[in-house]
Amino acid sequence: MPVRRLAGEARSQAIVKAALGLFAQQGFDATTTRSLARAAGVSEALLFKHFPSKRALYRAILEYKIRDAEQALPLDESLLSLKDEAFFLHIAYHLMRRVDADDAFCRLMLRSAMDGHDLARRFRKARSGKLLDLIARKLRQRCERLNIQPPVDPPLAARVFSGMILSVMLNRRIFREEVVSRTSLDEVARALVHIFLSGMGKAGVEA
Repeated sequence: MPVRRLAGEARSQAIVKAALGLFAQQGFDATTTRSLARAAGVSEALLFKHFPSKRALYRAILEYKIRDAEQALPLDESLLSLKDEAFFLHIAYHLMRRVDADDAFCRLMLRSAMDGHDLARRFRKARSGKLLDLIARKLRQRCERLNIQPPVDPPLAARVFSGMILSVMLNRRIFREEVVSRTSLDEVARALVHIFLSGMGKAGVEA
């Protein structure tokens, strides 16, 4: 009996992974249960046995990616103990490396947002929001240590940092921009963090 249960869980996970790639390519509405079953190598009847609807499968993808993200990068106090540059480098490089290795979920998030489905919003609330809060906390700590007032609202600055990472990976994976594509992820991450923490010059001073 335990063997059958494990086999069922493995089959469900295989269906989720196959569906993720197909939804990312075609979008939710354009993807049929027949094409989902074909991509997963199962019959439609077996697909419905594991997931009674496309929306249930969509939810399973969300739950799978949240678990996967939490295991890959736990958002705990140990991250805050890193020095500023190490903290931001760790996050930037981790996120970029994961998207570079497999951009299917990034594409799915974009499609979800554009198509008006709630997967992107729910993932941001369950996972991305926690990461942004952690970044904002780190920025407040930095300002307190330097004994300065935050020059930018920390929650806003956290979203700017996140947006920089997203922009880099869109250029690298979607638009195939030449400079970003040929540069190593380590170098890109270091450049991004340097610009974010230090800037390219002092505000209010003309070159």
